[in-house]
Amino acid sequence: MDRTIWDKLDAGEGVGKNTPGIEEFDSSIKECEDLRIAYNTTVMTRDEQRTLLSKIVGYKVDERTFIVPPFHCDLGFNIVLGKNVLINYDCVLLDCTKIIIGDNVLIGPGTKIVTASHPIDVNERRERITVCHPVKIGNDVWIGAGAVILPGITIGDRSVVGAGSIVTRDVPSDTVVAGNPARKLRSL
Repeated sequence: MDRTIWDKLDAGEGVGKNTPGIEEFDSSIKECEDLRIAYNTTVMTRDEQRTLLSKIVGYKVDERTFIVPPFHCDLGFNIVLGKNVLINYDCVLLDCTKIIIGDNVLIGPGTKIVTASHPIDVNERRERITVCHPVKIGNDVWIGAGAVILPGITIGDRSVVGAGSIVTRDVPSDTVVAGNPARKLRSL
């Protein structure tokens, strides 16, 4: 049985401009872009925003979960939002594979959560090879403004990521990290 491009992305395999199924990937990005542009530029009530956000992610979003526009994502359907989540202005969620965000999470403005990476080898980059690894953010996490969460990272429950931090390693539960690269400051 042939594996789809989605199977390959979810498995962390490299996909590129010549990978079978890339047209479906590109089409899905365009569909999400059209919805996201409407979300970011149309004056709507909170209920209308939640309805459109639900269409972007592909399921009914919790009534207390909100993404403040503008926000940017690749596909939308790989974003899993818990209950009572607030994602502030101008966040980027590059969701070529899963981004799972737990309940009661606060994400500061300008934060970037990235699942995609590219090879160091120049020839593979010329082929636009992308390798993806999921990001998981636990419950009751606070991510400060302008943080960057890199591919494959897990942030444990109740942890805090300081503003402007670049998270290159997993963050255990009940931990405060900050800096570039983010380092443990203390336990909670």
